[in-house]
Amino acid sequence: MTRSPFAELGLALGVQLVMIVLITRLVGVHAWDDGAITLAFSRTFAESGLIALTSVSEVVEGYSSTAWFLINAAMALFRPGFEGAILASQVATGIFLGVATVFVWLIARHLGLRSRTRLAILLVFSLSGPAVSEVSNGMEMTLLTAAGLALFHALYVRENRLLLAVAIVVFLTTRFEAMIYYAALLAPLLLHGRYRNFILLAVAGMAVVALHGAVRYMVFGDVFPNPVHAKMHVPYSLSGLQGVKLRLIAAVEITATLLPLVLAVSALLLIPWNGLSGRLSALKPVRNDLLALAAPVVAVVLFAILIGKNWGYVGRMQFLALPFVLLIFGLVYDRLADPARAVSARPALVAACALTILFSWIVSARPPIAQMARTLSSGGGQVAEVYGTTPETYRRTGLAVDRLRQLVGKDTITFATPDVGGLALCCDRIRVVDLGLLASRKLAREGYAALPAILAEERPDAIEVHQHWGVNSKIYTIPEFRDNYQPVIIDRTRFYLRNEHAEKLIGERRAEWCAAEEADCAASALRTHRYVNSVTKLDDAAFLERKRVLMVGEVP
Repeated sequence: MTRSPFAELGLALGVQLVMIVLITRLVGVHAWDDGAITLAFSRTFAESGLIALTSVSEVVEGYSSTAWFLINAAMALFRPGFEGAILASQVATGIFLGVATVFVWLIARHLGLRSRTRLAILLVFSLSGPAVSEVSNGMEMTLLTAAGLALFHALYVRENRLLLAVAIVVFLTTRFEAMIYYAALLAPLLLHGRYRNFILLAVAGMAVVALHGAVRYMVFGDVFPNPVHAKMHVPYSLSGLQGVKLRLIAAVEITATLLPLVLAVSALLLIPWNGLSGRLSALKPVRNDLLALAAPVVAVVLFAILIGKNWGYVGRMQFLALPFVLLIFGLVYDRLADPARAVSARPALVAACALTILFSWIVSARPPIAQMARTLSSGGGQVAEVYGTTPETYRRTGLAVDRLRQLVGKDTITFATPDVGGLALCCDRIRVVDLGLLASRKLAREGYAALPAILAEERPDAIEVHQHWGVNSKIYTIPEFRDNYQPVIIDRTRFYLRNEHAEKLIGERRAEWCAAEEADCAASALRTHRYVNSVTKLDDAAFLERKRVLMVGEVP
């Protein structure tokens, strides 16, 4: 009985569905906080028409993807709330992973890959560490990848002008660097002698980029997204040996993510060495296909080397290259594997794919998988807080800031902090000053040299800073900070509060000083606060420099 050609696709999509359900149930709001930054902008836009973290924050393009921002803004019209917004973004990311998987399947069939090879590629792509992390974070890389694969399909598999037009617009508005990848996707047209198509599509792409830039300039007065400016400065951009190291790491992230499969295919190609020329000859009939698939991979790797290792999980910035690399591996495997030994080769293929998936989880998906384990160990109920760079962690910070707002009697409160996603998504009465640079025009353009001016202009009511943010910003040495803020603890969260607010709380008996040499005070300031695993000795020394800490009590 002949197996349906849709069987491997159905299996891959079914496995994906199970993965998405597990992520939404077991990871939920405990993913990466950066995903919530775009959601906060989307919510504010849907509810107020302003493009800002909150309706009282600075208007700025602090997100990395216009297309993803608009998709989430459309979902925010239904006012899903904090958990609902994160759930919707995870489901949307999963849907676009499914769309990308369909195009991988279509391209693999066009290339003539065997059924078992197609299934192997689809399962590795669907379950890889980057896929698990991206769905958990609810971010835009699956949208970029789906649009890129749709573009490839419309160019080299089956012509479809409507699909091509939609793919071009979505692809070029999903990430700023997509224009580089777009050029790479078009380049193989020249190898096929399709010069007219190349010119027309290049012009179309430039028109989309120009229109997008014109809209950006009209709204924000700039042709570059704010995060592009921000990432020219520390801590995102490093020079010297550290910068070289990060660029070398970025160059091998795809290899690191798929290492077992890379080793298996390399062995198939290179061993034994004396037969290499014959195996290379076997690949000649598919040379043009290999070059077309390799073009976006080369562009992604070169761009990664240019910017260095990005924040987030390993392989995030190379996500677009992942399905193209797998398709290349599929072509090489089918051309070089001995068809007469198909039965014996099958266990080896299964083992290589299983090892690749497991290895990619270790390399790229440890945080979400660890969170799944914590949720399961708690019986699937509410998980005790584990401090991490998650929306839930910073929602709790935002709620503590909002309590401060109520205690000092303000309608809105200005809060300076480097972690802004969860708190902006949860608490719309906070004016956020982003010490992480991404959502501050002045800081993004000038770096931390502008921080003294920002503190003087914004006069934040409260400040939270830790780790490299404190080191790189040199905030502890700035006179405006040293002269005008006092260390406080509220809801086990350390802040610096403006002097006048501290005096008000003391005068109303809503707070009292504790001496740093007292055991209970030292414990609260150094060992039992929420950020205890994410502070440095410099942070602790600065917090206790005044030898006392203001302990804020309950709202009467």
